[in-house]
Amino acid sequence: MDFEPFKLVPVGYVRKETETYIEILPEFREAMEGLAEGDWVKLILWFHASDKPEKRGILKVHPYNNPENPLRGVFATRSPVRPNPVALYAVRINRIEGEKLYIDLIDAMDGTPVIDIKILVERLDCPKEAIIPEEELDIPASRQVGEVNLIPRKSEHLDELEEVLPEEYEVLVLELGSKTTVLTAKELAELIEALEEIYETLPKEGLRTRAKRSP
Repeated sequence: MDFEPFKLVPVGYVRKETETYIEILPEFREAMEGLAEGDWVKLILWFHASDKPEKRGILKVHPYNNPENPLRGVFATRSPVRPNPVALYAVRINRIEGEKLYIDLIDAMDGTPVIDIKILVERLDCPKEAIIPEEELDIPASRQVGEVNLIPRKSEHLDELEEVLPEEYEVLVLELGSKTTVLTAKELAELIEALEEIYETLPKEGLRTRAKRSP
């Protein structure tokens, strides 16, 4: 079977000095905008030392490189030896200095190419059985307010339900950074009521004046 080659472009490199950090290449500096200290992200690395035909052809390994462990398919392990030597890490950004993202120690080699960075989203990366299925979320209707993402549930199939209790039916996913929670219809109503009460205590005239000045 013939395969078309993929072109991977490093966006940075793992650096290990007195601390471990990701050095983002200058041409990708703008892609860092929006990242903040304390964020959890997924690093996608290319284990270049394992990018050899003989290692790419190995499909079973002893987990943790311990011969005492039974052989297992590489898809069921985190071994660096695999058809495509891609590595995934979930790390916390401890601090950001210029084009450097400081993280905790990882077992990747110094100089390992970083091929992508993505924010870690609990709803997608650490799913729970109670979460609303992705196909039932109305993604185009999602709103972002400050750092909070609001993702409503599609409502068209509600008519098919004989009966649904507001305290049982989940209607909204709230994401704050990597954290995710789900609100039922009852909880959403309580949240709206609480927000309205808080809003009523604010100086309305001052808010209106500021709104008019906004572009």
